[in-house]
This record gives sequence, C-alpha cells and structure tokens, in this order.
Amino acid sequence: MTTLQRAALWLAKVPPAISGSGGHSQTYTAAVGLVHGFGLSTTDAFTLLSDWNRSCQPPWTDRELLHKIRQADEKPHDKPRGHLANTSDHRPTQPLDITRVTFKRPAPVAPEPGASEFRRFLEACFAQGETVCICDNVSEEDGRPLSSGSFITREEWLARHDEPGAGILGPERRGVFVRINPFKPNLYSGSDNDVSAYRHVLVEMDERPKAEQEKALRDTGMPISALIDSGGKSIHAWVRVDAPDRKEWEARRDLIYNLIPGIDPKNKNPARFSRLPGAFRNGCPQRLIATQIGPESWADWLSDRETADDKATIVTVKDLICFDEDNDPDNLIGKRWLTRGSSMIISGGTGIGKSSLMMQIVIRWALGKDFFGIAPVRPLRIGIVQAENDKGDLAEAFKGVIKGLKMATDDIRILQENLHFRTESVRTGDAFLAYATRFITRSKLDLIIGDPLFSYFGGDLSDQGEVSTFLRNKLQPILHQTKVAWIWMHHISKAQRKDGEPLTTMELAHAGFGSSELANWAREIAVLAEVGQSKPRRFQLAFCKRGSRLTASALNLQHSPNGIVWDQWNPMVMTGAQLKEPKPFPARRGPRA
Repeated sequence: MTTLQRAALWLAKVPPAISGSGGHSQTYTAAVGLVHGFGLSTTDAFTLLSDWNRSCQPPWTDRELLHKIRQADEKPHDKPRGHLANTSDHRPTQPLDITRVTFKRPAPVAPEPGASEFRRFLEACFAQGETVCICDNVSEEDGRPLSSGSFITREEWLARHDEPGAGILGPERRGVFVRINPFKPNLYSGSDNDVSAYRHVLVEMDERPKAEQEKALRDTGMPISALIDSGGKSIHAWVRVDAPDRKEWEARRDLIYNLIPGIDPKNKNPARFSRLPGAFRNGCPQRLIATQIGPESWADWLSDRETADDKATIVTVKDLICFDEDNDPDNLIGKRWLTRGSSMIISGGTGIGKSSLMMQIVIRWALGKDFFGIAPVRPLRIGIVQAENDKGDLAEAFKGVIKGLKMATDDIRILQENLHFRTESVRTGDAFLAYATRFITRSKLDLIIGDPLFSYFGGDLSDQGEVSTFLRNKLQPILHQTKVAWIWMHHISKAQRKDGEPLTTMELAHAGFGSSELANWAREIAVLAEVGQSKPRRFQLAFCKRGSRLTASALNLQHSPNGIVWDQWNPMVMTGAQLKEPKPFPARRGPRA
C-alpha cells in the first residue's frame, strides 16, 4: 500500500469539522496528519482534504484548506515528519482503491427555530452543565450590582427563565448582569479564584457612537463569542481567549487591550460582570447583536494575525537600496535622529531643572524651531503627561520660557494648537498606557513626553523582565500603531565614577535608575548632568546613542540669569576660578543602536 493510500484510510477516521464545535482545530489536525504525519506534498494533501471537506458543515473554501495545509507545513511539531507513514496500523490484507474511501458524515446540527436571545447567548458562551452567575439585584441610584449574583447551571437558568418576559427578563428591570466566565460548583463569592474556565475577556468602549464601536470590534478579527448592546451607551464584546490559567489569561487580555485604542481598562479581571442579553435596563433592551464572530479559536486568530504581522516585518534588499534617507516620511527631528514610533529617555538629577528644560524643548519643536541646533522637520503636535508639577508650576515654567524666548503673539497661537498638557498622578502600568493611547489618538500627537518614568511604570524598574515586558510588549505596540515618538523623563543615579572622573558616553547611557533594558530599548539616551560649581549653574546634555546624527554629540547649557530659560555656554571661555572645575564629560561617540 502506498503512503497516499494509508493517509486516505487514516483521514477516513477523522470526524468532519462542524462550525461551533472546534471546526478550525479539527481541520488543522487533519492537515497536520496528512502533511507532517504522512509527509504528503501540498497537492496530495489538498486532494484528500478536499474529499474529506465535503462532509464538513459548512465546507471550507479551497483557499481556506490551502491555508490550513500551509500552517501544518510551516509550524514546528513534536514528532518527526512521516511518523504516521512508518507505522503498520493501516495495512489492509487486500489492495486498496483510494477512490472508494468514504468519510463519515455527522448528524445535521441546526439552531433551535425561534430560540430566544437568552438561550442563544447562554448556549454560545457556556457549555452544558457549567455554573453561570447572573445578578438582577441592582442599585436604584447607579444601576450597579448589589450582590455577588446567583450561581446555577446553564440548564437551570434556561428552565427557569427562557420565556418572554419571565423572571429576570421582565421589562421592569433596572438592569441584569452576567459574569463573563463559568464558575466552580458550590462556590458563591464571585471571586476571580473561583472561575472554572478562563474563556472570555470583556472588551468595552463607550466614548464612540455604538455603530463605530461595533465596527471597531468586528474589525479586530478576533474570536468573539457574543456581541451585546448594553442598553446604555456601550457595546460589550466577549472575546474568546480560552486561556489554560490566570497568568496566560492576563497576557492575552493585555494583548487585546494594547491592540484596541479606547478600551475601558476597568474590565481586567476574569470574574467581571457584563450585561445579560434578553433582559432590560430601565426600559431599554440589553440586546444580543451576534454570536460566534470571527475565527473559531484564539489559536486560529493568533496564527492568522502573526502571519500578517510577519509579512509586515519583511525588509528586502530592494527596500534597502531604494530607501531615501533624506526624504524619510517617518522622520520627525534631526537627520532621522527621532522618527515616528521611536523612543528616547532624558535622564538627570533631581532639582536641576529638567521640567523647565523639557518645557523649552517642546515649545521650540511645537513652533517648528530648533532647540540649540536640534530641529524638527515641521511644527510638531506634542503632548506632555506629567505627575510632579501642579498647574501653577506648569504656568511658571511656561511663562518663564516664553518670556525668555521673547515669543510673538502668532507663536502663542501656534502653541495653543500644537501643545497639549495633562496632569496624571494616579494611573500606572496598563491603566496609564490605555490613558496615554487615548490622549495620543484624540490629540493626533506626533510626540508625547511622560514625566517622570517612575510615576507611570507601576513596578520594579530594576527588574529586567518587568521593564522589558512594559516597554517592548506593551508600550512598543502602541508606538507602532499610533506612529508617535515617545520621550520619558527619568532620574539619573550617578554622574561620576568613584575616582571622581566623569563617566564615558556609554556609561552615561546606563546611568539612569533601573534595568539596563531602559538604555537598550530607547533609540536615544540623553543625560543632563551638572558640570562644576558655578553661578549660573552649568550642565552638559550628552546624547549617548545617536549623537553622531546631530551637529554636536553634547550641548553645554546653563540656567539663564534672566529668568526660567536655558542658554548655551562656551566651555573654551572660562575664568580663572572656573579652570579649577572638573572637566566636562568627554564627547566620545557611542555606537549607533
């Protein structure tokens, strides 16, 4: 018997794929068996799979079958290629006619005619016998749940309430809630620890019209078990992630939250309440819009998404040859010194004037003017999110800089359009990143400054794993998506060696508090450190990674004697007293990152 014949016999024992019952996984399993297990060519695998496909409900398109075959061929597997072909399980006693191999057809599966929204929702989101939590005890003042809810099986809920207007579905209700995941039996606290399956993540956004919300949710291409009109101003999506444990559920939740701007960050736990379709909220129906949207599983969506993302990472030799450095559409500042989607960290000691320095930088760049030779390609729209200064402090720095720079009335009008300030001192971690994403999107920013990093990180900056996850896995996707450049203001831990000598350029790059991953991640590191003890106070702003792209790899700056503004000073012109000062930092050129 040939390998092709044996593969046909094996495939005859594989049940067909049924939509809503793991059809994607079933088809992928069949493709893996043919391509990897038996080592068939794409043509032979497609021939067998096409015959098997006629039993599937509904059948796959040829394009979808070929996609599954390619997936099976490209992904790594635990067993060696051809391992099924080397077994003797399928050897018949008589010659086999492959054209006579038939594939099992399942009993037809159809939705119950006229099924209610309540039933269709419960059957789409919960399995038979699972414990479901529903709460109809809500506050008259704000409509929030007043108890942990009632915990009974899906079948019990259907037996009690699956009639129009019955029980919890009556139109007089002020709102009815349902928790997004099933619970372990005989546990009634509603605790995250009592969840029995980490199946769904709740996605809600209420700051756009409902039609836009629904379109945005559908356009993600994610597997959505249910799409629900809350009866208020939001659409709820139950994204099916099917995580094996809480930790993986949180990782998948974070991926979703980073991909969709404007998500309500409060829905971050697996026992979260959503709205129950088929019920009413102060006379407005909580409506089931659709079920089973998108791919059948998280793995299928992730595979398709990674395929698209992989294509976006391809850079060909032709791309490199044809790239025009002088006309890069993503350039923002200098000669590709800072570009869209890139990052920078400015570090300095406490109380040396970093905030006023940043105020002067953003004012100049918002006007399209250079900051001591570092020029933007045009006037930039800039946002500043800061936690350490109140409105009076900001006003003092702003007025001091515009007075020192002698701003004209027309300049002030431009600044009103291009500069956007936010004072945020509560949100950290994921909540801060979601807030910043909304700020970037609404204000259409080119550049955003977070001041300081300590206030917004929300973890241990010395932990390389935490820092890498925050910067690379959470923040960087936001930069890629929004095309904004990001600058962190940060605190320096040291500016000199123990022997009193100044640090080298690369030592400066790693002088900020925290993990070295900070310096590795950022496109540019700038360090502001005081030089000597003079009046006015003098500093050097050293550019440690891409200083070679600027006219000078360091700027010599000082506090102006004429107000809250910064001036340049010439280190070659020094008084006798100043000659005793420590030498400025060596202007050594660091390697390009």
